[in-house]
This record gives sequence, C-alpha cells and structure tokens, in this order.
Amino acid sequence: MRLSARISVAPVNDSFKRLPARDVTFRLGRVLLMVEGLAIGVLGGVALAWSMGYTHFSEDGIPMLGLKVTPPHAGLLLIVGTLALLACLGRRTALIFSALTAFGWAALTIVCAFKVAHHTPGVLGFDPRDGLLYCALCAYNLVTSLLLAAALVKHHRRAS
Repeated sequence: MRLSARISVAPVNDSFKRLPARDVTFRLGRVLLMVEGLAIGVLGGVALAWSMGYTHFSEDGIPMLGLKVTPPHAGLLLIVGTLALLACLGRRTALIFSALTAFGWAALTIVCAFKVAHHTPGVLGFDPRDGLLYCALCAYNLVTSLLLAAALVKHHRRAS
C-alpha cells in the first residue's frame, strides 16, 4: 500500500483562489483593467522615452497618437498603467483602484476643461484631445468598477 502526500501549492490569499467558471463578470472586469493598464502604460512609457530622446519638444508637449504629451503627462500615464496591472492581482484592490481612477480621470477632465478654456496648458499640457482621453478613461473605469462591484457582491452572496 503506497501513501502519497499531496502538498497544495495554492496560496492562502483569497485574491489568487480559482474563481468558479460561472464568475465571468469578475474575469471580464480584471481583463478590462489589465487591457487598460497595458494600453496606457505602453503609451506613457513610449511617450516618456520619446520625450527624453526628442529634446526639441514645445511647452505643449510632443505629438503622439493625436495627443500632445509632455514628460509629466507621460509619467502619469506610465504610473497609472503600472498600478492598474498590479491592481489586477486582488479582488478588492481591483475594485478600489478602478473606482478611484474613475474619480481621478473625472477630476482631470474637469481641470483640463478649465485649462483649455483659459488657454493655459499647464504642466500636463492640457489640450481638448486630452480632455477627451480623460473622459473616455473615466467612463472605462466606471464601467470596470461597476462590473467588479457586481461580481464582488455576487461572490459575497454565494459565500454567505
């Protein structure tokens, strides 16, 4: 008679537990957050590298994908993209991060609208196209946070 010892390699943290196959909503929310993190992280990283190599950029920033990106703006995109990828690792962290960034992008949309109205680009090089980007990111994060919140509520109801 042979006894085999099985050792579980699953971590104890609830954020890495295998989700049931029917919990598609939460998986979709995490994927949306990951796509956002990759997209704006790569955009910010490339823009930051380009702005360091391209020394003749104006005060408004360098043109990239229809936006005028300044080095601080590129740094902001890179940092938020990196944090979005890290937030995908936890259930609550993903929800909290997406909700906070929805409010953050909404605040940047409002600030951008005021700066554009007064024709003062500021440190981030505010431009009407930047306002459109911030508004789209706000809506995207709002949808993501609503998906994650619905999935978390459904998960807690099943656990109770």
